[in-house]
Amino acid sequence: MSRPSEPADWTLAQAVAHLRTGRTTPAAYREALAARTHEHAYLNAYLHETFQGHEAGRDGLLSGVLLAVKDNIDVAGVPTTAGTPALREHLPSHSSTVWERCARAGAALAGKTALHELAYGTTGHHALGPPALNPCAPDHLAGGSSSGTAAAVAAHLVPAGLGTDTGGSVRIPAALCGIVGFRPTLGRYPANGVVRVSTSRDTVGVMARDVHDVRLLDRVLTGSQARASTPPPRVPRAVLPAPLWQDLDPQVEQVCRAACERLSAAGWELVERALPGFSWHGVLRSATLVPARETRCALAGYLARHSGAPEVDEVLRAVSGEDVRELVLPLLGGGGPDRTAYEEALHRARLLASRLDALRGREGAHVLLAPTTTLPAPGKDVRTTLVLPSGEASAFLTYIRNTAVAAVTGSPSITVPASRTGTGLPVGLLLDAAPGADTTLLAVAERAAGVLSGREGV
Repeated sequence: MSRPSEPADWTLAQAVAHLRTGRTTPAAYREALAARTHEHAYLNAYLHETFQGHEAGRDGLLSGVLLAVKDNIDVAGVPTTAGTPALREHLPSHSSTVWERCARAGAALAGKTALHELAYGTTGHHALGPPALNPCAPDHLAGGSSSGTAAAVAAHLVPAGLGTDTGGSVRIPAALCGIVGFRPTLGRYPANGVVRVSTSRDTVGVMARDVHDVRLLDRVLTGSQARASTPPPRVPRAVLPAPLWQDLDPQVEQVCRAACERLSAAGWELVERALPGFSWHGVLRSATLVPARETRCALAGYLARHSGAPEVDEVLRAVSGEDVRELVLPLLGGGGPDRTAYEEALHRARLLASRLDALRGREGAHVLLAPTTTLPAPGKDVRTTLVLPSGEASAFLTYIRNTAVAAVTGSPSITVPASRTGTGLPVGLLLDAAPGADTTLLAVAERAAGVLSGREGV
């Protein structure tokens, strides 16, 4: 692997190597990344810049590196606003477990990043300022909800960072910004110290510029010091579920079909299969109704653990974004979807998980393969709706469509860069695996990323 000379261009692993061997100092590394961040302030990636030092030795897996952290994940002494007015002054006294593990491994905080208000959208709009812009095309948005972390990683302000994913909030902005975004199996990473909107869907996720760095952070976040030992399969086999390849933007389809051709040429076995009984209405209803039922309780549970934090209805009542208000105001006072509808949505999710497991089993498939998003990045002026050839559509439902499948089934899912459209917008390729098959998924994804980037031909 080549070693770029500029600290901002180092991957996570390269930065660790430079810092651990003394080829650069933590102070020099921080200064270089801070300078690049100030040059790219127009991206609006950060809500709070810190570039905090650290006192860890050089033996940690993340020794000396700087990470970006989505501003709904607690870091002691730094505000956690979740991009919403009522939490503008919220200052946690304890860190989330995920950040504690990163810090113990030697990482330092570059800053807390912008996000869609309460992590409840896909465009990145929030109450504390303008949304994060896409480094690959600054007249477009970075996506959401983990918009700032994606922008910071893609712009080389940091080598990697943390986000959260409920229906696609890590993988969507990662794909739109041309980087790697990983959602683990539900429960793989600790959830305490995170402003959550759904206890059965939310998870912390990881973004980086290559899969190797995601694997490194996965070891840290799982508390595993042993090097992951799962090798990639000799011949990766993937199923292309037909519904996930329908109604795509022509440029997205062209890029992803070409990516599949490259994988096939490299020896991958790819098969396209129908999904009898599959219903987008059922998937998207489960993806939205379940969090709606759980949001008030999940948010109240977080606030109750922080002395002086506002009450949950105070937070919901003060939400500023039109799209988020439409979702959360019905939850005031305990309103929202009834239990019967909630149970039905959970049942649909279990049924989908069973069908996908059966499909993988019949085909001997390691992963399901699809475009990460049906569209490339939206223009910076987009709000809650999109104008498509078929008519006006919800931006939220349009962008979560393919990523929602793993979210409702609790499966591990990762997006890797496929290529770019003719106008230069990144397109991601989505790989989903069976629940618990995270290390296999990461091994397969690293192989795919190698082929698609031209680093691996077999």
